[in-house]
Amino acid sequence: MSSANLLKSCCIPDFLEIGTNRIPLVIRRNRRAKRIYLRYNPADHAFSLTLPQRTRVSDGVDFIHTKSDWISETLLQMPQKKNLKPGVVIPVLGEKTRIRHFPDMRSVFTLKDSELCLSGSREHLPRRIEDALKKIVRNEIAELAHFKAAQIGRKVNRITLRDTRSRWGSCSSERNIMFSWRLVFAPYEVLDYVVSHEIAHLRHMDHSQRFWETVEALCPEYHEWKDWLRIHGKELYRFSG
Repeated sequence: MSSANLLKSCCIPDFLEIGTNRIPLVIRRNRRAKRIYLRYNPADHAFSLTLPQRTRVSDGVDFIHTKSDWISETLLQMPQKKNLKPGVVIPVLGEKTRIRHFPDMRSVFTLKDSELCLSGSREHLPRRIEDALKKIVRNEIAELAHFKAAQIGRKVNRITLRDTRSRWGSCSSERNIMFSWRLVFAPYEVLDYVVSHEIAHLRHMDHSQRFWETVEALCPEYHEWKDWLRIHGKELYRFSG
């Protein structure tokens, strides 16, 4: 891919043209940044360009040109998007699950026998599917989190779900814990590791040796699932409504 395919003018546009694709480009200035950064955000399927406060726009353009090979390689490594719709098979906590639509079904959704069944009109299905998946993973997270917190003599204050770009979870000093809802597409053991990681922060708000010892006590095989997430994490972003 030549740099000419990336930009068509000296000004930074709001997208990059890569072959026949137009990938959104988000521009930010950061007073604390000491150099230019270009990152890919899989949750948004977009690139973000960070410029130091006094950096010229033309320097940002030049920097993007130098990254043309990296941009191509990054997009090649991303799995193909899969829309969440009836008939599609998706992983739900490690189990292959087919999405099915029954408009007149009495329940909002059911998860049984490797099928995620949803009711309601077809036009609202994308949102209903996502909502169902969030509820499924939230229930699993809540059960794991409260159980593991009790194991180390701590309590969780609030659990929230988000569609995060760079973190699978976070824990605040107020004992509020956030998780990416996309963990629903990962094996259950991966969810167990991420929950163990954040619960361990209730005792150690750092990544010291004592922190990792606590993680290991909560999830003895955490190394394996930490590696799985590092290698396969990007695949969890390929599902969309």
